[in-house]
Amino acid sequence: MGNPMTPFLDLYGADFRSDPYGVLAPLRHQTWHADCAIGTAVLRYSDVQALLAMRQLRTPGAEFLAMQGITRGPLVETMRGFLLNADGEAHHRVRRLVGKAFTVRRVEDFRSTVAEIADELIDQMAQTEQADFVCAFAEPFALRVLCRFVGIPGSVQADVIEWTADVGLLFGFNVAQHIDRIESALRNLHGFIDELLSLRRCAPRNDLLSALIAAEEGGELLTDGELRSMVITLLSAGHGTVQHQLGNAMSAFMAHPQQWELLAAQPNLAIQAAEEVVRYCPSALLGVPRIAKSAFALHGVDFPSGACILPVTGSANRDASVFEAADTLDIGRRRSTHLTYGGGIHYCLGAALARVELQEALPRLAARLGDPHPTGPGEWLPPTEAVYGPIKLPIGYQPVR
Repeated sequence: MGNPMTPFLDLYGADFRSDPYGVLAPLRHQTWHADCAIGTAVLRYSDVQALLAMRQLRTPGAEFLAMQGITRGPLVETMRGFLLNADGEAHHRVRRLVGKAFTVRRVEDFRSTVAEIADELIDQMAQTEQADFVCAFAEPFALRVLCRFVGIPGSVQADVIEWTADVGLLFGFNVAQHIDRIESALRNLHGFIDELLSLRRCAPRNDLLSALIAAEEGGELLTDGELRSMVITLLSAGHGTVQHQLGNAMSAFMAHPQQWELLAAQPNLAIQAAEEVVRYCPSALLGVPRIAKSAFALHGVDFPSGACILPVTGSANRDASVFEAADTLDIGRRRSTHLTYGGGIHYCLGAALARVELQEALPRLAARLGDPHPTGPGEWLPPTEAVYGPIKLPIGYQPVR
């Protein structure tokens, strides 16, 4: 570490903001790692995969905020409470209980609802020949699906998602710019969730929140604090990631129109298409940093205890030694497993739901919106935020009514 021959990945530079993959490609070709503002960025597939599964590493939790100058206050306490930042038996206990409620079967039983929501929004888009794809489909689709699945009443969905989007800023690399906004959102969410937990305990429904309240193992239940943190995690992580993944996917398909036509003609490619867009243009580009619990070495580089390592999953997913034609979107090609959903004990809890959302949305969009193309410049979040993707994406298309 600190070798003057090691290249530097400027996460905050203009080049990375405008073309992150163009910056990552030559670095990855040159070496397996680069120095960056928070530690060491790891760029190649095999190394990122190994680090994600390594028990000697943990997620940084409050230390991630300390790296940005935030060492105390409600943001620090909130960060410590998230499952993502738990380790050891505390993590295993909560993950086991949550797993009893958030099952693959529950997600599959919800698939028809996901399809209905997609069809309703596409019907509305098909009444015209142009729209902002984010406003017309990606944002409301992700919002409605997640809130229906979790059990958020429709009357408050817009407020809840605005709050959770603000809390999601806690996982980016620009937290100090958003402290007041995040703290305000946390106060609103805590009050709302506590009230909703009380209602669901009195009158359970067929939703994830009721299942989480009832989840039990060996007489243990999730505490109110754990339930609150889990709901915030699910909402803040599950909404923005899917919204921006859909935006990224549409942008990628517009750059690869033959792939859009292929999906429209062969909707049975939906599963591969969902995996390919998550590999090629993930909304979680940088991944989650890791902290070394003890010293270790990788390829002759020594990492002391406390070292920060950033496994850049978005770079690993473009590694040409693993993915043939890695810089090309190809839904017809069977590929190795991408790393966007993470690995090890912190593998993405919501991966099954995200997959179903993409599998149902993408082929329906391809069947109904012919020849999508940009009609103006889009606006994108910086890749250093927790999620990366368009916040505005004006498109034109030929609707199939």
